[in-house]
Amino acid sequence: DFSSRLIGELSGGQRQKVLLARALVSNPSLLILDEPINGLDPEGIREMRETLLKLNKEQGMTMIISSHILGELNKLATTFGIIKDGVLIQEISKDQLDEKCKEYLSIEVDNTEKACFVLEEMTEEIEYEVKDQTALHIYNYTDSSKLISEFVNEGIAVQSATFHNQDLEEYFLSLMEGGESHV
Repeated sequence: DFSSRLIGELSGGQRQKVLLARALVSNPSLLILDEPINGLDPEGIREMRETLLKLNKEQGMTMIISSHILGELNKLATTFGIIKDGVLIQEISKDQLDEKCKEYLSIEVDNTEKACFVLEEMTEEIEYEVKDQTALHIYNYTDSSKLISEFVNEGIAVQSATFHNQDLEEYFLSLMEGGESHV
């Protein structure tokens, strides 16, 4: 539709598509993209994502994508490199990142040993982690009222229970503010 128009006459989103097409003309095995969805409307973003995923799957094309739109990167990337002040502070796989951003119920109790016994005895299989002498993280169980009732019925005092969900943006910001880092 736009073959007779100059690139300067195109919208930002149309320019992005032309630039991608131009980069693909030589059928590269590695594609480096800087903010590839800037200027695209929601439909254009979806088209760009589907195109990039298709290129990766069908042609085995490797892509390095620089972007500040973390939610979109989370739909595309298999490995994340997080850079702060020009230094790579963390490289992490999608699976590792999903594990770090997993939703959980944090419960503080007076007796984690007894609480673990209760969790093990429940009919549902519950994934949990003892964080310290008073705190548990429960990962695949969302009925907090039932769980608290079970603890109380077994004589375990519950000091607090909070639901936690850290998304990619929160994880990224915690790293930028000096949180966990390792390359």
